[in-house]
Amino acid sequence: MGAFTAMEIAGTDLSLEQQISWHFQGNCYPPVPQFMVPIAVKAIQAVNDEEPMAPIDLPEGVEFRGSTTVPASQIVNSLRLDAWIIDVDEYLSEEYE
Repeated sequence: MGAFTAMEIAGTDLSLEQQISWHFQGNCYPPVPQFMVPIAVKAIQAVNDEEPMAPIDLPEGVEFRGSTTVPASQIVNSLRLDAWIIDVDEYLSEEYE
C-alpha cells in the first residue's frame, strides 16, 4: 500500500473516478468516504490546470479546519493524490518553495 500502489492504480485504464475510488477504498487507512471522490477529481483537475489554489467546495456537512472550501493543492496533499498529477515533480517543487 502507499505511493507505489497509487501509481499502479493511476496507470490503469479505469476512469479517473474509478481509480480514485479504488485508492480511497484499498490504499488509504482509514478508507476515505466515497462521497469525496468527486472532490478529489476536481482538485486533481485544478492542480493539473495549474490552479493549485483554486477553492474546492466540500460536501455539505464536511469542514476542514472550520472551512467548507479548501485549496485544490491541500486536497491533493491530504488525500495523497500525487500519482494523478501530470507534472508531479514541478508541482512538488513549487509546493515546497
